[in-house]
Amino acid sequence: MSRSHQATSREPSSAHIDLSRMMKRGRSWSGRERHCMYLHLGANDKGRMQRFANVSAISGMDYPEDGRSLCLVDWDHDGDLDFWISNRTAPQLRFLRNDAPRAGRFLGLRLEGKKGNRDAIGARVEIVVPGREQAIVKTVRAGDGYLAQSSKGLVFGLGEFSGDVAVIVRWPGGAVSKIENLAADGHYHLTEGSMPLRWERPSSDLALKPGVTSPGLSSDTVRVPMVTLLKVPKLEYQDMKGRAAKIPKVGRFTLLNLWASWCAPCLSELEDFKDRFEDLEAAGVDVVALALDGVGQDEGDPSDAKKRAERMGLPFATGLANEKILTILERLHVRLTPMELDLVIPLSLLIDKEGRLAVLYKGAPGVDKILADLGHSSLTRWERLVGSAGLGGVSLESIDSTVGVAADQLEVSQRFQFAQDMWQGRWLTAAEVQFRDTLSVTPDFAEAANNLGLVHATAGQHAKAVAAYQRALSVREDFAAGHMNLGLSLDALGQSPAAQTSLLRALELDPALPKVNDALGLLHAKRGDLPAAKQYFEKETEVNPDFAEGFNHLGLIYLSLNQATSALEPLRKAVSLDSQNADALNNLGLACKRVGLLEEAGQAFEKCIRVNPQFVPGLINLGIFHIDAGNLAVAEQRLIQALNIQPGSTMARRNLSRVRSMRTKK
Repeated sequence: MSRSHQATSREPSSAHIDLSRMMKRGRSWSGRERHCMYLHLGANDKGRMQRFANVSAISGMDYPEDGRSLCLVDWDHDGDLDFWISNRTAPQLRFLRNDAPRAGRFLGLRLEGKKGNRDAIGARVEIVVPGREQAIVKTVRAGDGYLAQSSKGLVFGLGEFSGDVAVIVRWPGGAVSKIENLAADGHYHLTEGSMPLRWERPSSDLALKPGVTSPGLSSDTVRVPMVTLLKVPKLEYQDMKGRAAKIPKVGRFTLLNLWASWCAPCLSELEDFKDRFEDLEAAGVDVVALALDGVGQDEGDPSDAKKRAERMGLPFATGLANEKILTILERLHVRLTPMELDLVIPLSLLIDKEGRLAVLYKGAPGVDKILADLGHSSLTRWERLVGSAGLGGVSLESIDSTVGVAADQLEVSQRFQFAQDMWQGRWLTAAEVQFRDTLSVTPDFAEAANNLGLVHATAGQHAKAVAAYQRALSVREDFAAGHMNLGLSLDALGQSPAAQTSLLRALELDPALPKVNDALGLLHAKRGDLPAAKQYFEKETEVNPDFAEGFNHLGLIYLSLNQATSALEPLRKAVSLDSQNADALNNLGLACKRVGLLEEAGQAFEKCIRVNPQFVPGLINLGIFHIDAGNLAVAEQRLIQALNIQPGSTMARRNLSRVRSMRTKK
């Protein structure tokens, strides 16, 4: 019987993961949506309204980003509307101040409701202007675009006129306010049931610096500085002479370069590193160039990379990359960059003296740029954040504390998710480092402590696992999965009573928690209390109907209770859920044999050893099956196979002796 600890993750559902991944790879709901601006042409000389003219280009609004929304607000309180633009791609936010000469007069209103809603959402405002036949009408709205909302303050362009205006407000609660003779060219705060109060311009504004218009890239190089500094796991590779080597080296900078023998820009960059090798060495930078020939989907030949490196006479370390290195770097890239795009070569990673990824370069940045980036990881997080943005403006952390909280949450999320990546890849040493780093940033992160325990448990270090689970539970006592995992490790340490207490607490907190009933069933089965074990396994199959092991364990309990007929249904269910489960196939074979379903039994045993040729119980049972069927030669073959795998198996040895005795008698 097997047992399984339960990981916790903050990942969304698989559907959301797939959707998010498509968006991160540059996909869009409706293609790339450049910003557009249309000018209403007004009435012609016959009084008929004309069409709109596209003025996107001449207005400067035709940005190439993937636009999402436009928000309007009189940001500088000068009576005209300024623009905030949001994009799915960077820059995700633009501010365009309207400095065009204002034509005519204006009126600004901010409404406050009493009987309906405080923000007066839904209020209809009519402005009666002297000399105009029709009133100017606007409605207070709650939203205008995707994840965006314009100011709830209304700004009316009134045109040229003399005198004052009249204002009629139809409030959401049904009341109507009428204000006569209101002076134009001002902002007013109007509370339902009260007279308007003039709203003077604030004495100071949030300073916004003009953004610098980028002339565009002069090359194909993309520099991606890191805000969150994640430690790069130890990467093992073979050098060009077949010797094992590891990077990064703590105490020195590492410039990890990925290249291929067929990639001309890669070879040019390697020559640049060769020419500037002394400068890199003097700065404490170790260059390691790993060839991707033959790795992943690359069709290159590793021998070509070896020959190319030898001909070039590269003075720094060279070697061959592998699938593990590529996978880890891909996960780093996904977690630390906003776009989930494929890695391209040439690709270089600047790793600092503490083994943390500092800057990623797509293309050939040049040695001078790399040397200039050596101090990046020594900057404060906010300095790294501002530098990584690549935009003009000011950092908001000193103005709004929520910005700092959001940045903290992003860093913790990136660390935790990369730790999860390492855990799911079963790179236990790397996962332990990443979970510990996550906890160093957020000591009260219960999920991270729990998953650190999983890493220890998988490595068989259950005492360490218990300490990690207890840390998680000290933060969240009601953490059901933490109690379950603690119980499993306590059981592994031989502390059965304490294990049962933890498992029962997990069940109390979450009766539908997957695998906790299974764990309690295994605990009672080990004690010999088969009826109690059966009840827990039955409950597990109810709450977790897709868990093959639960059905397998239930079937095995029925076999142990000499109820082979009852064992058939759960064991068949287990196999249908997991056709590669050798243990379930072996148990199904035993159940079928006991009730006389010999053909099905033989098929189950045969499939069992096809699935896992090293599964000794299946080999022995198949051997006994062939003994009973009179196929002594086949039986002898399977039993010998079992003994070769497990020489100490008394059952295999005893039945092999029986076979040979029977063959001798014949």
